[in-house]
This record gives sequence, C-alpha cells and structure tokens, in this order.
Amino acid sequence: MNQGGGTLVLKGSERWHGAGHNAVIGMEGEDYLVFHAYDATDKGRPKLQRLPIQWVAGWPAVTVANR
Repeated sequence: MNQGGGTLVLKGSERWHGAGHNAVIGMEGEDYLVFHAYDATDKGRPKLQRLPIQWVAGWPAVTVANR
C-alpha cells in the first residue's frame, strides 16, 4: 500500500466525518460494513452506520451518502 497498491473501501463525506472502526456482518444473506462516523449535522455526535457491501471483482465496495 505504501507503493500505490490497495483499494479504498470507506471514506467519509461532507456530513459523515471520521468514519472508522470497521467490521463486516452477514445478515439474511447480505454482507454489511458496520462502523462509526461523526455526524457534522448533529454537533459531531458519533453514530453507528451500516452499509451494504457490493462485491466488485472479489473486492468490497460501499457508498457513503450524505443522508
């Protein structure tokens, strides 16, 4: 990764800062990325997030919305 390898799986957004402490959970046949992030619209309060994982060529991908 120090030489340009790897793929970014999770990145914060304008609303969700400091996304981290990731875990993967399988529920009802679907995989989810579970993590915390700080809600910029709620005085930076931490919130637990759960996003569905899309598997792209064997690698996980998630989309963080500004919702």
